[in-house]
Amino acid sequence: MASNFVNQLIDLIFSPYALLGIAIGLIVLEKARHSRHLAWLLFSFCCYAASLGKFQNEWIKEAPPLVFPLQQLRDMGRPLTIVILVLLLLLGMQTKNGWRRVVIPQPIYYLIIFQAAVFFKISFYGDIVFALLAAMTFGGVVLMFKLGPSCWLQDEYNFQLGIWSLAMSGVIFALACTYQGVFNMQAMTFSQGRFLGTTDNAQHAAVLLGCTIPCFMFLIEIHKKWDWVKVFWIAMLLLTAYFLLRTGSRTGAIMAITSVLLFYRNRGGALLRLGLLASVLLALLFAFINPEMLNNSAPISNRFLEGGNTREGVWTAMWNSFINNPLFGAPLYGNRLVFGENSWLAAGANTGLIGLIPLVVMGIGCLKMILKLHKLSKRNSSYFLHSSTVIAGLSCLFSGSFSEALLLGNLSFPVMALLLYLSLGKYLLDMDYRQQRQYFLWQTMQNQTDSAPLF
Repeated sequence: MASNFVNQLIDLIFSPYALLGIAIGLIVLEKARHSRHLAWLLFSFCCYAASLGKFQNEWIKEAPPLVFPLQQLRDMGRPLTIVILVLLLLLGMQTKNGWRRVVIPQPIYYLIIFQAAVFFKISFYGDIVFALLAAMTFGGVVLMFKLGPSCWLQDEYNFQLGIWSLAMSGVIFALACTYQGVFNMQAMTFSQGRFLGTTDNAQHAAVLLGCTIPCFMFLIEIHKKWDWVKVFWIAMLLLTAYFLLRTGSRTGAIMAITSVLLFYRNRGGALLRLGLLASVLLALLFAFINPEMLNNSAPISNRFLEGGNTREGVWTAMWNSFINNPLFGAPLYGNRLVFGENSWLAAGANTGLIGLIPLVVMGIGCLKMILKLHKLSKRNSSYFLHSSTVIAGLSCLFSGSFSEALLLGNLSFPVMALLLYLSLGKYLLDMDYRQQRQYFLWQTMQNQTDSAPLF
């Protein structure tokens, strides 16, 4: 596995596209130094590249090819993500510090401890080269956030750009899939008729789409004027909802519903209007879709309606592994850890209490941030949309973490989204603390002035 990745990276570097890519990368890097908009867009491409993957199982060894250039991008997804990550690191090293000195949220440190537990287990019992590559990759992601996106969050402009960048990763995914669908939709729905886009799994596509929904809602709500910009974001939200339905993922549906309910938790009227508008527009969208496509999606509709817990067997097996090996997790068979369909049970089964405890503490830290942001939104209405976006984003990821191991990756879209939502939340709390402190100092000075003697 590690040697395959190294070979892919070498092939990418010495491919005919390498010189052109390096030239474009250097130009983008230079432009991004003076344009924060372009810097955040580079982060969007990094998130999208992290989602690229090729479906493969015991029956399907080679997925149907995509059209140019999507096939080439998918084949080189992970090395391409590393290249963009390096560009972001170089850009971050040139970023000047702002008024926020501590930019990494505390929960991320506990996620680092969990990844350290994974690293040591693979190092001792598996492929040490793979363990080193995984550790360097995750370390690079955290360092990139520390020097780049988390450090860029110094004002309202960059906060909105941060949300815009995650939304743009969803836009890139949706437009790429639409482009592929014009030529051959079957290449993205060949596995049981479920939509997987340019990812390697329908669940991964659903998680990507679900994570971006809070950002789309923020951009729609923050833009008061009805113009092409607002219409664009509404169209992207509806396209995202359509692709999410085509995945047939109940996890994705739960994530989306959680996002919408928590974003509009105090605005029932707005929630009702959004629901009615989405229903009408989706009905019109389906009316213009090829009837054969609707017939092919019948099994997908049944997935949402059918009952039962399809993960019960996997969950039971992971729980038994944890009970039988509570300290260090189950013995490692193979070169790497394989996580089942639950972030928390998978952590316990594979790393025992050594990895599960820091992951749980990380989760508690995220819940504390959600509660603080909720109190902030009630105390200061001007931060309601901002807080609601982060609350919806974090809650969306946590609702999905119970049926997918989406918190345990080291270079994946969900992890990128988690780190960004945590960074956005920390910025809001830091900004609130700064304003309260300034108000306290101003009030103290006023009291001193009022009590000063006239002579």
